[in-house]
Amino acid sequence: MDAAPACTYVAGIAGPEGIWCAWIGDSRAYWLPDEGTCLALTEDDSGQHEALTAWLGADADDSPARTRSYRPQGPGRLLLRTDGLTRHLSDADALRAVLTRVRRPTPPGHGPLDDARALIGYALGAGGQDNITALLIHTDRPRRGY
Repeated sequence: MDAAPACTYVAGIAGPEGIWCAWIGDSRAYWLPDEGTCLALTEDDSGQHEALTAWLGADADDSPARTRSYRPQGPGRLLLRTDGLTRHLSDADALRAVLTRVRRPTPPGHGPLDDARALIGYALGAGGQDNITALLIHTDRPRRGY
């Protein structure tokens, strides 16, 4: 019997008024401020033994995506990632540690794509076998008055 195609999902929007994310499954979003404490914005849809309880696909239940918004106090990066990266960098502080090593000193022209490549390279170097995806969106200081 063939298994029905399925996937997990995470999406994010970053702007001067804040950041928003939506997800189903175990793809995750994190806020990585330039200074201060990193923050997981999503929670895995999983149950006993880390089995997924929500996903997208032909055999999925009618589970709505969950959403979250956050208003950062300063500049930073919104990270969207799949579980292949989570297996090797499981929390926000571990993510920042890898990015900090790569960025000191920051080479000219270094940007979010370079950071995403560093995270994926770390996971591959640690034996990554699942799909490994990372997307970083840089945000400047939020607008005042919101």
